[in-house]
Amino acid sequence: MSNTTYHNEARTKLMAAVAESAVWSEFTYKDDPGFTEFCTAVRKEVEYQEIERIGRTGPELDSVRMNKLYGVWYASAAFRKHWQSPTKRSENDMLWILYNRGWSKYQGIVTVIAWWRLHHRRFAKPELGELIKLGERVWQEIFDKRKREKLEKQQDSLRSRIIWFLRQQLATTAFLAAKLNATSKAVDSHLYRLRKEGIVERLAWGLYASPTSRPADANPKPAAADERPAPKADATGHSTPARTDAWTLDDIDDGVTEPNGMLSMSYCEPCSITPDDSEWDVPEMPTAEPREMPTAEPRWSRL
Repeated sequence: MSNTTYHNEARTKLMAAVAESAVWSEFTYKDDPGFTEFCTAVRKEVEYQEIERIGRTGPELDSVRMNKLYGVWYASAAFRKHWQSPTKRSENDMLWILYNRGWSKYQGIVTVIAWWRLHHRRFAKPELGELIKLGERVWQEIFDKRKREKLEKQQDSLRSRIIWFLRQQLATTAFLAAKLNATSKAVDSHLYRLRKEGIVERLAWGLYASPTSRPADANPKPAAADERPAPKADATGHSTPARTDAWTLDDIDDGVTEPNGMLSMSYCEPCSITPDDSEWDVPEMPTAEPREMPTAEPRWSRL
């Protein structure tokens, strides 16, 4: 048997095995009763509540895509635990998990309502109002947290550090690369774009500065009087150059000042308000007072 025939047969068997495993893996999650129950409950509640979003052709049903359902169910063990075993912090933790995984505000609220129905919890307008307030607080906290993280990344970027450094002093490309722990090529690329945008100017070949680092003085001070001795004339009438040891260049600083470290945005982790994690009790009377739903970031993980 030639090598060509052998490789063709081996490739054919491999492709057949890959196709068979792909078909098998496609339907494994569809056979999971827990996942099927979760998807059905969420989709039915979305249709019942008639939540909408703005689509390409106008308002449309804000249905949850399969990749979001699959991701939150199989990638977050904490969400599955809360879905199957209710606790006092389940609403808060489930909303944190859903919003961190890209679910919309109303998709998260509707999912909690579907979870209430699954566990036969009684709820009325007061409970729904408290849930909406909780969802808005969690949504805003996650939005602020992402905004802080984005700002920290922007401040830590090489472009922002170059701008900040040049606002403190003049610098060359090699000096910036050494101080900012970057390559000269990367620094030079950023400097080229910053010059095009007018944020940085080149004073000389390889020497850059920020226009804001040298502000124009609206009231310039008069030049200081020259304290050097005037040249003396000898007997022939020719002037003798003055001695240069009457003044020195000690007031000129040849060193380069070290910049201070960049300030990062402070972040305070929200503390838990209700440490008790026992199961919540179903109210006996429908007119029971709605309990306050505190919000705090859960310590959930992918495992």
